[in-house]
Amino acid sequence: MVLAAVVALPIGYAFWLSLHRWNLLAGDKRWTGLGNYVAILTDPATLQTVRLTLWYSGLSVVLQLLLGMAVALLLRAGLRRGIPGFRVFRVLILVPLLVAPLLWAFYFRSFYSPQFGLFNAVLQSLGLPAVLWVNDPALALYSLVLADVWQWTPFMVAILLAGLLALPTDIVEAARVDGAGRLATFFHIELPLLRRVVIVAVVMRVIDSLRYLDLVLVITQGGPGTSTEILNYLAYRTAFQEFQIGKGAALAFVVFALVLTAAIVVLRTLRNERHAG
Repeated sequence: MVLAAVVALPIGYAFWLSLHRWNLLAGDKRWTGLGNYVAILTDPATLQTVRLTLWYSGLSVVLQLLLGMAVALLLRAGLRRGIPGFRVFRVLILVPLLVAPLLWAFYFRSFYSPQFGLFNAVLQSLGLPAVLWVNDPALALYSLVLADVWQWTPFMVAILLAGLLALPTDIVEAARVDGAGRLATFFHIELPLLRRVVIVAVVMRVIDSLRYLDLVLVITQGGPGTSTEILNYLAYRTAFQEFQIGKGAALAFVVFALVLTAAIVVLRTLRNERHAG
């Protein structure tokens, strides 16, 4: 009953709203059935927004995975060799995860300031020209990706490092006795053993990035133009700035459908891996 009250009822009410054409300012609420969904799915701008959202999420997660794996391998090597400072660094690298996403967005908005931002101060100290990070339509989305990667790469590091430290050492040692190099050992032995951990880490980040809103809301508000208008922000703008509550709810369910699809794909992949194993 409690689960139904806090989860099922709000979702059900939001879906009911998505079946209405409701202008909050005018107070006009009319039943439209699937009209909002048809309008969304037949609008060419929606397809462009979906592409932008998938590109943003995909690029962010791929960079987080690559950087996370590199840092996790470095940490594992330092921890196994007992190099001083690596245990402390293992904890300090998780600090970005302790910062609320909304606060992180405000920090990066100040970093990207054309006149007083940290990044342009560094560039100017090196004799390089200032960059209009989030004010340039060609750079705005990648500036958001940078902020996202900066915060969530430690999440990847934590999961991948735990997986690397849990791998059986006897197989790796046997491969090296047989003459396998470090790269061959990693790509042909360790990485296949780690694939389930990688899949779980990737799917968790994909699901989270598809529904992410804080960076866009605080830093760019979907601009310049629509260069950073991802689906979740479009749903927010439609519902709470244009006051089209029904259409905004329908857009939120489109985001929900993307997240659900990603979750189903991963669960099936894990099930196939388990059966294959």
